Amino acid sequence: MAEKTATIKSPKKEKTTRSKPGYREIVLMVVFQLLQHVAPKQASFMAYHLWFHPGRRSMRKIPSFAPKGVREESFKLNKKTICYWSAGAGPGVMLVHGWGSCGKQMGELGQALIDNGFRIIWLDAPAHGKSTGWQTNFFEISQAIYTLQQREGELKAVLAHSLGVPCTFHAIHTGLITQKIIAISPPATASGLIDKYCNLLKANKRTRNLLGKRIDRLLGETPISGIAAKNLAQGINHQCLVIHDKHDRFIRSHEGQAVQKQLKNSSFIHTEKLGHNRVLRDAVVISRCVDFIQATDENIDKVI
Repeated sequence: MAEKTATIKSPKKEKTTRSKPGYREIVLMVVFQLLQHVAPKQASFMAYHLWFHPGRRSMRKIPSFAPKGVREESFKLNKKTICYWSAGAGPGVMLVHGWGSCGKQMGELGQALIDNGFRIIWLDAPAHGKSTGWQTNFFEISQAIYTLQQREGELKAVLAHSLGVPCTFHAIHTGLITQKIIAISPPATASGLIDKYCNLLKANKRTRNLLGKRIDRLLGETPISGIAAKNLAQGINHQCLVIHDKHDRFIRSHEGQAVQKQLKNSSFIHTEKLGHNRVLRDAVVISRCVDFIQATDENIDKVI
C-alpha cells in the first residue's frame, strides 16, 4: 500500500458554535482562579481531577442510533459497567468515539457499514454515555477497547475518532487483533492536549507545572510521550487510513499528518470545511471509509 494523500471538499464550512457556560462551569472557573492565587497545590489537584472527568455530553443532542437487530451487552472493568452494542452480519468493524462523546455519535458510519455487509460493534467508553463511572483515563479506555475485541473476536477494521485513535493504537500494542485501522482527527501528542486544557482553564505556569507532575506520577515509568499517537503509530504495520479536516479547530490537521507519517502502511485524506465532528457524518467521507475497509490488498490503492 503506497503512501497517498487525497482531498475531499465540502461545499459548506462547519459552523462551530460555542455554548454558553452553565452555572456549574462558572462556579468551577471562579473557584479554580481563586485557588491558583491562594492555594496552587489545591488548584492543580482540582485541575487534575477535572482532566480525567469527561463530563456527560447531552446524548439528547445526538441522533439516536438503533439499527435493526441491535444487541446491547455489557462487561465489568475496574468496577465500572461498560456498555456496548452490535448489529449487522459479516466481518466485524469496531467504532471508537472520542473524549466526552458516546458511541452513537458514529451512527451514520455504522449504518453505512451494516448496509454494506459488515457487523459493527461500538461502545460507550468508561465514564462516557451509558457506561458508568465519573472519571477515566487513557489506559482504561484502551483496556476497554482491547477487552471488547477479545469478547467479540478478530476484527476486519477499527474506526476511531479523536482521542479514540491513540487509545486504539495502545490497544493494538497490547494485543488487539484487527486487519485495518481508520483514524479520524487524531491528536498527535498528549502534551498538546494538556496545553489546550490548561489554556481553557487559564492555568498559570505554576499550576501547569504542578498538574504535569501529578500526571507524571499517574503514568509512572511511562513518559507522556509514550501515549502520544505519533509515537504509538511507530511499529503499527496494519493498513491504515488517516482522515483530518483542514478546518478542525479542536485538533489541527497537521497533527493528523504527523501521525500518518509514522504509520508504515498508510494513506491520508484531507477534508475541507467539515471541522472536528461533521467529518463523521459526511457522505463522501463515509463512502471512502467503507471502500477502504472493503478493498482487497490488490486494489486498496485505488480507493484513496
